[in-house]
Amino acid sequence: MKKFILLCFIFAILFVSAKAQVTGNNIYDNAYRNYTAGNFEDAIRYYTEFINSNTTNDKAVYERGMCYESIRRFDDAIRDYNTAVNLKPFFSLYYICRGYIYIKTGIPQNALSDFTFAIQNDPSNPEAYWGRVNAYLDLDKYDFALRDINSAINLKTDNALYYYIRAAVYSKLNDTAKFYDDIERIVFNYPSSFFSNYKSQTVVLILDNIVNNISRLTFDIQNDPESSILYFRRGFNFYVYRKFNLAIEDFSSAVKLSPDINSRLIMLSAKLVDNCRVFSN
Repeated sequence: MKKFILLCFIFAILFVSAKAQVTGNNIYDNAYRNYTAGNFEDAIRYYTEFINSNTTNDKAVYERGMCYESIRRFDDAIRDYNTAVNLKPFFSLYYICRGYIYIKTGIPQNALSDFTFAIQNDPSNPEAYWGRVNAYLDLDKYDFALRDINSAINLKTDNALYYYIRAAVYSKLNDTAKFYDDIERIVFNYPSSFFSNYKSQTVVLILDNIVNNISRLTFDIQNDPESSILYFRRGFNFYVYRKFNLAIEDFSSAVKLSPDINSRLIMLSAKLVDNCRVFSN
């Protein structure tokens, strides 16, 4: 009889434990499902419930951080990325994610440290180099940025975003010929919108940078309204941002102001205007 009671007691413990595990898995599944569907507030609620009972689950903490970042609650995102880093201190992805947040919140020196650590631990990860490029750009270290974006391109040669960033670096370095080279690569190898297949921090950061670029170039054009290259650069930012009508206006202005009717600027502008008309339909 005592043996039977003991067996029943053991079975009850195992049953309760198994039921709790199933419940926990269901909560996580709900969290992840809402996260991938873009229902970030609901996902955060489920993640929080799951994490309260699974405090060492770094993946869940990281994913909740991604949700916070997606709704621009950057302080909460950094808190979760800090926790994920503490739970798994040599996992490069968490440093990369935190680095992006530091870029967005205007702390490029911290971002530089995180991306450098990620590169040291995972030197074959192009995203780590790409992230550090953004830190170097914010710190006005363009030669270092060029070195890193070339490393990213060597690791992943078919990513149009990398060529877009390298073109931006070349424009900072006033290397117009190489700037045009990369624009040509994008126009002829990636003619359609190359953001459509990306749902990541990379694109969020790119889009934020594009808005800033447009504002900066608008200011520059006001001070130098006869510069064809400024109109072309702003037009390309509008193009990438899918503001096709504004892009066409800028490319047309660039062509009118160009002193050389055989220039690459005119050839590329014509091609980009054609693309704008196709993609806007």
